[in-house]
Amino acid sequence: KKKTEKKTVWYWELMNSTKPIWQRKSADVTDDEYTQFYRSIAKASDDETPLAKTHFVAEGEVTFKSILFVPPRSPPDMLTDSPKMDNLKMYVKRVFITDKFDEMLP
Repeated sequence: KKKTEKKTVWYWELMNSTKPIWQRKSADVTDDEYTQFYRSIAKASDDETPLAKTHFVAEGEVTFKSILFVPPRSPPDMLTDSPKMDNLKMYVKRVFITDKFDEMLP
């Protein structure tokens, strides 16, 4: 006697094949792509560009890839005791973990 078994098969469709800008080599990223990325994460206007940027890979016990931008002007709450940390986000292996750092940062 044969037993019939139902099997569920999932077909995944890739929605975004673009590699994140920080995962690419810095030689492969144009200045315009850096500027557009800065404007999107800094919620900047279309005419605002960063003063400087650095795109690097840090290797050691923990390896990570990063892009650091210097904004064109300092934030208004820069010298207060508790600056806002609304643009800082933690990802581990490309998975968003948290954006709440009240107890993690001094």
